[in-house]
Amino acid sequence: MTLERWILAFLIVVVAAIQYGLVIYTLRDLARRPSVRGNNKVGWGLLILAVPFIGALIYGVMGPTSFLPRPNRPTRRSVATLDENDLR
Repeated sequence: MTLERWILAFLIVVVAAIQYGLVIYTLRDLARRPSVRGNNKVGWGLLILAVPFIGALIYGVMGPTSFLPRPNRPTRRSVATLDENDLR
């Protein structure tokens, strides 16, 4: 195999990794958001999967209703901070 073919194969693998990483990231973000523009998560998911690279970019620009960070999960209270009422 020539050097040009190795470089081409390497570039194909890099582009594929970027594409799949972007799709996985956007699908995780879609699943975690309480609402998206248009209130149609299934439609956004199909767009992300059907139009691989461009769909994820379109979702990133137009999909989320807010670019503010999502609220964090409530912190779990340790056993030491529980009241007697919590144990009943």
